[in-house]
Amino acid sequence: MAKRRLYLDNAATSFPKPPGVVEAMAHYMTKLGASPGRGAYDESRKSAAILTDCRERLCMLIGADAPDHMIFTLNASDSLNLAIKGVVRHRKLTQPDRPIHLITTAMDHNSILRPFNALVEDGGVEWTCLKCNQRTGRCDLDELRGAIRDDTALVALGHASNITGSIQLIAEIGAICRDAGVLLLVDAAQSLGHLPIDVEAMKIDMLAFPGHKGLLGPLGTGGLYIRPGVEQVVATTRQGGTGSVSDLDTHPDNMPDRYEAGSHNTPGIAGLGEAARWLLDYGVENIYEHELAMTRVMLDRLSDESGYPGLTLLGPLEPEQRMCVFAFAHEAMTSHEFAAVLESEHGILTRAGLHCAPRAHATFGTAKTGGATRISFGVFNTTDDVNYVCDALSSVCMAGSAGDLASAKPVG
Repeated sequence: MAKRRLYLDNAATSFPKPPGVVEAMAHYMTKLGASPGRGAYDESRKSAAILTDCRERLCMLIGADAPDHMIFTLNASDSLNLAIKGVVRHRKLTQPDRPIHLITTAMDHNSILRPFNALVEDGGVEWTCLKCNQRTGRCDLDELRGAIRDDTALVALGHASNITGSIQLIAEIGAICRDAGVLLLVDAAQSLGHLPIDVEAMKIDMLAFPGHKGLLGPLGTGGLYIRPGVEQVVATTRQGGTGSVSDLDTHPDNMPDRYEAGSHNTPGIAGLGEAARWLLDYGVENIYEHELAMTRVMLDRLSDESGYPGLTLLGPLEPEQRMCVFAFAHEAMTSHEFAAVLESEHGILTRAGLHCAPRAHATFGTAKTGGATRISFGVFNTTDDVNYVCDALSSVCMAGSAGDLASAKPVG
């Protein structure tokens, strides 16, 4: 059994977190404890300041200048549901006889696919799934242009694949959508904190993200940035207490209260705000360069195919076209068997299966064979970790090639 434990599932949730994140959460829980905006006393005001500071820092990370349009959510799925269903609900309320068309891609996560299908079941909605290149994972821009119709209300897609890290051309997609007068919702679950993002330059109308992945914050946090003015066509889907305009029994329209009903996850937001501060100090550009260097080492090592018999890497081979995320299929082992061997023999912790993205695996031809084994690096990993992983991959593949799979079976 391996003694070392190397966490490489950062595409699911990042670990470890930066210094100060846990301490910020503990400070709120032990020194403040009050509900933001629910009292005039000092602890409540300081708790409210935690929310304000976090909104401002998140806006700085994405090139936005409207902190009151930074909506706190539970996670990226919650953000995507709010945006997608809000757009559709507004269209149904204001233009009940007009059909509604949505667009996404085959690379996208169930956090987009499932809300789309649920809306189809409700009636009055249909959607188009753009094919993606089997090697690059990118959608075709001309196909996107051709898919947009008079009744298209929204294009929703991921910035980067959670399987292969394939990066979509968001700036070009944003320009196409803006020219067509169609809203663009970007799922930044795999990119924010890893890649520089500028919502204005990239013409992004709404940006959905979790707090616990590239942003390096705690689970149970997330956000949806809504470009000023776009809130007029995104109906609310929840109503409740806000601590503001309490004399009315109808939900307020002012931002961000319009979309934030009930008490906030203030301990989590305290941690997220501290993580955002750390990211701003460190620099997302520096993180990108660090992870790009690891990607180059990984791809260079994997280019010697003779060292990895039976192994197939999914996605692009160009470092600049992908995140530091790698998914593998092995001809002699299922993804779960392969992951189990990496853990038991080498202490490498990965994610196996379909990764909540069935159409992406169908694109890569791995859907019917149980998916792939994903290795995802983070900012605190090093090129030494990359080399250790490549040595481990080679060892497992060589054992499989030699027919010595008895030692390459899951323990237990």
